[in-house]
This record gives sequence, structure tokens and C-alpha cells, in this order.
Amino acid sequence: MKKQTPSTVKEDANDLGFGSRLSQQHVNRMMNRDGSFNVDRAGLSVVRSLSLYHWLITISWTKFILLTMVFYLSVNIIFGWAYYAAGPDALNGAESTTFTEHYWNCFFFSVETFATIGYGALNPRNATANILMTIESFFGFVSVAMITGLLFARFARPNAKILYSNTAVIAPFKDGEALMVRIINQRSSQLINIEAQIIFSMMKERQGRRVRQYHGLALDRQKVTFFPLHWTIVHEIDEKSPLRGMDADQLREAETEMFVLITATDETYSQTVHSRSSYRYNEIVFNARFKDIFIPGTDGKAIGVSMERIHEYELLNGK
Repeated sequence: MKKQTPSTVKEDANDLGFGSRLSQQHVNRMMNRDGSFNVDRAGLSVVRSLSLYHWLITISWTKFILLTMVFYLSVNIIFGWAYYAAGPDALNGAESTTFTEHYWNCFFFSVETFATIGYGALNPRNATANILMTIESFFGFVSVAMITGLLFARFARPNAKILYSNTAVIAPFKDGEALMVRIINQRSSQLINIEAQIIFSMMKERQGRRVRQYHGLALDRQKVTFFPLHWTIVHEIDEKSPLRGMDADQLREAETEMFVLITATDETYSQTVHSRSSYRYNEIVFNARFKDIFIPGTDGKAIGVSMERIHEYELLNGK
């Protein structure tokens, strides 16, 4: 069996799962910068395609807290109206003379029932109010249990937050050139055993038609043990590299797209985390190099990095 060279992946056997149909099409990009796939799945209703649990544990904390507050207030507003509709004698201790006062009594009784607080000042009087109280108390403890479970799942779920440079650069390296991408860990939690892959895709003529080929790029360092600062991922453009001899116009003509895949272990959770991004041909800058992002350490630290500078690069030879 012929051994594959380290700089390429067998094109016909490995389309990364995009399939031959997508690989043959002219698309803006196959993977978005945030790592999501640029595909549309039609024929499924929103209800069937939506995974509510997955959505609730992956949305931002701001959205999750706001959604929880809206849910909590909406439930109590609805039950408040239900108690109000049960009549003026539905609650004991509800001393009110106006519509507004009576509704607020009903609303706050709903809050006490939903949260199982029970101060004792208000209690249901008639059968309708007792039935509503029974339904809401059941709904309340089920809701609290579900929200608690979601909170635990969100805290217990490791999630890599890696920042990628806005552009990749082709810079001088050793006696030639190299493709470089810079990444940095945005979280204070430590990542260990970080491994990187870069898959380079390009359109080529084959038997009279253009098809997309995929090449795994050999990296100067494919794996690092610790990730306390930043990491510049380097692919040397040698005679085996598919980028050999290509310029910006040729990258555009070939509709190139480069996928960067990161795998690491989150030290806090001792679990594997993943991150990915992509670069199109117009996001690769020739004859440039990244600017230095190191800064003096503070509070006794040996050294520091400026995350604001991760995207900065400079053109060489005044170009």
C-alpha cells in the first residue's frame, strides 16, 4: 500500500463529508468563520429541525438569562390573569378596591405559588382558585427542576473559545515562504495537548469539469502541550505543498478555502473540546507577517500578550 505524503490527503477518498455535489458547486464559502456550515436544510419544519435542549445550552448567557426571566414573568402574568378571572372572592387576604390592586394581588400570589414561597397572607378560597393553584404548583416545580438542570448542563459543558486571526498570511519562513494562522485562547481556563489541522481546498479541472480537491497541509508543529499565550500555526510552502507557485489571482481562480480544525483538552473538565474556522482566498494576505503581540508582564508575570493585536499584520517591502 502506497504511503501518503504528509502534505496531502487522498482527494478522491476524502471530501471532509461535504459530498461531491457541494464540492463541484461554486459557493461563497462552505464553512463560516464561526465554524458553522454554510448549508441550508429544506423540507423540515422549525419544530422538527430545532433541538430545544441543544439550543438552550449553546446560546449565550445573556440570552439564556433574558429568556428565563421572560418565561418566569410570562407564566406569572398568565396565571395572575387566571386567578383574576376566578372572581373577586378567589383569594383570601386580597384586600383591594381597584382593578389594578386586585390584579397585583393575583400576580404576586402566582409568584408565591410558582416559587413555592407561601407567605400565608394570601391563599385560595374557592374551587377554581384551588384548581389553578394545583396546576401552577406542579408546573412551577417542574419548571424549576428543568431550569436547574439546564444551568448545571451549561456549567458542566466544556466549550472552547478560541480567537482566530481575521486573516492568514504568507510570510517569509526559513529559506522560503509559509502560510500562517494565529490563534489565542480567550478563556482563563487552560487548554492542554492542543492539536491543529489545516485542510486546503481548491477547484481543479478534471475530465473537462471543475471539481474541488482537498489537501491536508503538513504543519511545522501540529501539536503543542501547553497553550498559555498564542500559537502561530505554520505550513511551510515546499515542493510538496499545493500552494507552491500560487499567487493571489490563482487562489481566487481556484476558489480556494482553507479549514482550520483545533482539538484540545480542557484542563478544568478533563474533556476534549473542538473549534474550527475557515479562510477564503480573499482572507489570505501575501508577502505579509503578523505583528508582535507580546507585552511586558504585570504583577510578577513573566510575559503577556495583547489579544487586541492578534489580527494585526504588516506588509513587507512596502507592498
